[in-house]
Amino acid sequence: MNLMKITGLSAIILLCVLFFLCGCVQIIINPPALPGTAVPVVTKAPSPADAESADPVVTAITVKGTPAVSGTKNPQFIVPVGDVNRIGHRTFTFNYAPESGGPTEYTFRVPVNMSVYYGARQMKINLPASSQDPEEISAYINSFESDPAMNELYDNVLRELRNSRYRNGGFLSDDEYLELIVAFVQQIPLVENPSPKRKYPVEVIYEKGGDSDEKSLLLVNLLAREGYDASLVVFEDEGYETTGIRVIEEVSDSSLKVFSDGKKDYIFVDASIPAFIGAVPRKPVDFEMVDDPAIYPVGNGTKRYGPVNYVWKIVADLHHMSELGKIDRYTVINPWDKTGTCSWIKNSKFLENTTCYCCDM
Repeated sequence: MNLMKITGLSAIILLCVLFFLCGCVQIIINPPALPGTAVPVVTKAPSPADAESADPVVTAITVKGTPAVSGTKNPQFIVPVGDVNRIGHRTFTFNYAPESGGPTEYTFRVPVNMSVYYGARQMKINLPASSQDPEEISAYINSFESDPAMNELYDNVLRELRNSRYRNGGFLSDDEYLELIVAFVQQIPLVENPSPKRKYPVEVIYEKGGDSDEKSLLLVNLLAREGYDASLVVFEDEGYETTGIRVIEEVSDSSLKVFSDGKKDYIFVDASIPAFIGAVPRKPVDFEMVDDPAIYPVGNGTKRYGPVNYVWKIVADLHHMSELGKIDRYTVINPWDKTGTCSWIKNSKFLENTTCYCCDM
């Protein structure tokens, strides 16, 4: 009997041990949370206030329509900062006069991805230290032309410009559409930038202002993406750059200066202020006296500007009127309306009995 009691007690103890061990195994296999275990963590995007701070959190993110950009692979490209879904808007109103439509006011609203804007503000893209180093200038241009983070901005601006091209069932020719794009950029306020750091086009759009170099970079990229044979024209000794558009017609007057890379001819497009396409400003550089510039094509466009001879007649007449003292800097000229300006010259009688190209048109 004692032996049976001992045997039964041993069996009970053994069962208890087995139950305990099974429980331990279960606890080890299915822990609620073990110290040191990697647990997925959802990181909250920086708030707008964080993004605007002096040292915002920088994250590599994917912007709509572009691959993720890494700041280590190419430091010349923007690393977006903050909430990729945050969108700001800027409204632009400008004037342009199609040949058949007369003076027209255009207004549109451009969405701006704020993470790209904040990322651009962190970049340090300076003017090339040597404007005579083609490789350095090409790398500088490439920073703005090929940055994948900028594609969305260019697309957003061009979508609005295309809508304006087909406004109210109308249609602008390729030449008129080029003039429309130029008029839009020229009428963005000119804001001088004494710093060597260049603004990205996304900054020019969101801040609604830029200097001559910065607006030229915006203009040349818009034209190139619309299939125009555009270039950045760099006056090396003066450290000045502007946009060039290809022409094939012979210009008969020195009022419009043609620049050549040996194969193609380009005329000056002043992005800084409203001016006729091809009109060469006298400030800040006397471009009539400088050496030929270096020409850096942007994109692979083939479309050229056709009405160059029409425009040079207007510019030549205006120069003539200025020399005769018939107009001065207070005279209102609308360089976004070539037809209206030519008609005004013709009807003004200021050039009566003198050389007047518009009078013959």
